[in-house]
Amino acid sequence: MNTVRVAVLSDDRLFSEGLLRIIGTEGSITVVGHDEEAALRPTLRAARPDVLLVDSRMEGALDLCAALKRDRGPAIVLVAADDGDDWGMGALVAGARGILAKSARPEDLVKAVRVVHEGQIWARRHLMAEWMARVPEASTRPAGESIVGRLSTREGEIFRHAAAGLTNKELADRLAISQATVKAHLTHIFQKLGLRGRAELAAAYHGIIASAPGHTGNRKLRPPV
Repeated sequence: MNTVRVAVLSDDRLFSEGLLRIIGTEGSITVVGHDEEAALRPTLRAARPDVLLVDSRMEGALDLCAALKRDRGPAIVLVAADDGDDWGMGALVAGARGILAKSARPEDLVKAVRVVHEGQIWARRHLMAEWMARVPEASTRPAGESIVGRLSTREGEIFRHAAAGLTNKELADRLAISQATVKAHLTHIFQKLGLRGRAELAAAYHGIIASAPGHTGNRKLRPPV
């Protein structure tokens, strides 16, 4: 498992130390820094974290998400987040990749770090569904239908179902194939479309990002507003 570089941002020292203790016990996670200012000091930027854990109670937390999204900064997981759907929707639109409620367990924090590092999103399922539903449609068909032609028939089926949120097991059951075969097809889909993980797959299907055949460097973001 690849090591994930993580930094913590909170103006609550006890809270920050609690997060550091949790992630510090994981061999696959390396703590590269922590700070108390939402502006992010140069030393923390220089640490180049893959994932930034942000205390959502801090003033300007969502503004920070938006700024790092523009700068292609680290993936942000908002911790101790508000339970309200409107707040959660605003966080996703701003660019947060993970949302952990105050009731989250320590193991949820570790899972969230790994999930967002893989290019996916950690949030409640109904919140993700609502976020995707708010994406403006450029036509009567999802944007992904225009790129299905790059895929084989089976890959196209998996692409559509995965974009709808089906798990590997659900995909395997629906298509009467093994989970290993599902994983192999998903790997080919990611490579062909230049995507990283299920979150980008769903985003490409719904037109939030444009897929780029052959490599990922040409992806262009379109804001989901």
